[in-house]
Amino acid sequence: MPTTPSSAPARARIGRRCGLAVAIACSLATGACLSDDLQRDPVPLTRPRTDRIYLRDGHDRYLSFHGVNVSGSSKVPVFLDAANGLFTYVGKPFPLEAAEAQIQRLADLGFNAFRLLVIWEGVEPEHRGEYDQEYLGYLREVVRIAGEHGIYVLVDMHQDMFSRHLRVKYNEHPAYGEPGSIEASLTSLIPPYTDLVQGDGAPRWVVAACLPDKDMDSPNWGTPRLVSGLGPEGRANLVALAERLSGTTTSSGDGEVPEWVEYISDNAPPEFPVNETTDMMPFTNWGVSSALSTDIERAYGCLFAGDKLFPGLTVGGVGIQEYLQEAYANAWVQVALHVGDLPNVMGYDLMNEPQSNFITLAAVGAAIKAGGLDAARQALIDLLGAETGDLVFLVAKTLRILPPAVDSATLQHWGLDKLDPLAAATINFGFDRNYLRPFYSRVGQAIQSVDPDAVIFIEGSSGIGMVLGSDIAGGMWDMSMTGPEGIEQIVYAPHVYADIYPFIGFNQPPREFSVEEVRYRDYGARIAEVAALAEHSLGNVPVVFGEFGTYFNFNGIEASRAADYEVSAHVLDNYYEAWEERFQSRLLWCYSPENDYRYGDLWNKEDFSIIDPLDQTRAEVAWSRPFARALAGKPVATHFYSPLHYFDPDKGEPNAEREFEVRYRSQESSAPTEIFVPRIQYPDGFYVWVSDGRCYYDHATRILYHYPDRDEPGIEHWLRLRPPLPNAEVEGWRYFFDGPRVVRR
Repeated sequence: MPTTPSSAPARARIGRRCGLAVAIACSLATGACLSDDLQRDPVPLTRPRTDRIYLRDGHDRYLSFHGVNVSGSSKVPVFLDAANGLFTYVGKPFPLEAAEAQIQRLADLGFNAFRLLVIWEGVEPEHRGEYDQEYLGYLREVVRIAGEHGIYVLVDMHQDMFSRHLRVKYNEHPAYGEPGSIEASLTSLIPPYTDLVQGDGAPRWVVAACLPDKDMDSPNWGTPRLVSGLGPEGRANLVALAERLSGTTTSSGDGEVPEWVEYISDNAPPEFPVNETTDMMPFTNWGVSSALSTDIERAYGCLFAGDKLFPGLTVGGVGIQEYLQEAYANAWVQVALHVGDLPNVMGYDLMNEPQSNFITLAAVGAAIKAGGLDAARQALIDLLGAETGDLVFLVAKTLRILPPAVDSATLQHWGLDKLDPLAAATINFGFDRNYLRPFYSRVGQAIQSVDPDAVIFIEGSSGIGMVLGSDIAGGMWDMSMTGPEGIEQIVYAPHVYADIYPFIGFNQPPREFSVEEVRYRDYGARIAEVAALAEHSLGNVPVVFGEFGTYFNFNGIEASRAADYEVSAHVLDNYYEAWEERFQSRLLWCYSPENDYRYGDLWNKEDFSIIDPLDQTRAEVAWSRPFARALAGKPVATHFYSPLHYFDPDKGEPNAEREFEVRYRSQESSAPTEIFVPRIQYPDGFYVWVSDGRCYYDHATRILYHYPDRDEPGIEHWLRLRPPLPNAEVEGWRYFFDGPRVVRR
């Protein structure tokens, strides 16, 4: 039997050969293929609500979100005049005049949700309590336009490493060593500086409140602290660190230091005070930068635990914690006031990846208590184990992250004189329960005060337990966070990343992978582990993964492009098969219209964007997938076998290539089930098998609607889609849809 009907007569012949009564409905004015008198108009979006482990809409349907983050480049301002302190975020993730086209494209690609990055500095740029109304109005317009295109928006207050005003420069073309080597990493700290590693999120006035000792106007701001005034002891420490990390002897044995160390010493910037820069280092993995920076830890500590960590630090007579948390909550209120009346607001993600790595602060606290740095080394060993702790101590001492002494004058000079050593020693224990939970309660309640229907999305922190792999069941570090008090609707929104980050170091080259290395990997166990907190201690709330994704520059950007991003595509396909096995909502990182081959998504060279600098999609075959956006009954199971799927068929069973199936239980809504059907997977149309009821297909939006007609308890409805394939027999199908035409029984 022919399997690719390309004309109405051909379809009629197929119908006769199969013994079917065929009716052909062609190009209606709406562009939809209708069966009988079914509703043509799209079902309007309504605010989601939580119901046990599910999110449901106002039509009582079960919602599923196949979304994307917009965008990585939102972390940096649209316009920046550093010399005059001028900047704006109005126009991120895309200019308002381009928003209609960009959002329509997202809908065409199949996304029914996006996570909109909002930057605290954009909301409250210059002074506490003064809000940028233009930016807030811009955010509202983006959310409103998304609603017109049937897209939900998760509003996310985004930050990484606290603020873009915490930064460190480096040289992309170091004088010594191969890319990724110790020599290349360390000599990259010598000028001329061509790039930087920085955070994003908090305004400058917040950083100034947290780090009042810093001179952020210094021309040295961002220069690596290590290379300022590097003397004989510093050179010796560099040699020791290089030997430890490389496992080899780098000196000549007669006390002479390597040539590259001499180069650093000879070309280092002149010595300047430690308060004129940060202690950050340009680790390619920014999580390591965050974990090994006392300055970054001080900033997070002020926000979450300032009352205990820095009890003497005040702003205008107000304790630093109260000063910052009230400001943060009020900034969120301003956002909610501007978007809270829109029906497509999916929820509010209170803070992106809050950090709770206070490793170096704990070491400083131990040193202060004991009166010497030897105690800092022991504290790190106690926290991290003998080998890791000793190595971190060597790194922290060599990179001048730890102060050289703990007398009062030195501590004041390093901005650590107000640190409570006992609080620093204990803050790593149970951080999420003791500090993050009350923070979420305060901010979430503030949003609810102006948007009573708000769904509050929360994340766990990125702390020591995550680094060391402690489980969610209350490991040594992570006493599990329970649900924040006073929040009516909570969704757990964790992030998961696998197989992405390069090795630890500065300006590291991309990881190298072959397809065989990643094709058969199963991310399901890791995803289940990360999601388990929702059931374990948050009250069995819904789970939506707010971020996951992959680099697109594996093996180097040119090699990756030449291979059509095949490694990245397989990584993403692994993710999506795991999501579908769990019937899990998820939002891919990310969609960046400003992607650049050299600088990626314009922030720390991360290159995750699913569109490239030529505005072409990357790995679309992996992420553009059919999925059930809304189900009229409780979800049971779903799967899709993309062209990247590995088949191990049984004898006589043909491969179910590009088969999509969804199953759901008894009808609970009069509104239809909605399934998005991507063109890239079904360019020649698709067959539909269905358990009961009727279907229609709107080819303009590529939404397949299912109206079940059985309603008894316990019934299971299902739909199955398959494309026409050469030499593939098809029997029992109910519909064949191809653009504006339909063949049906």
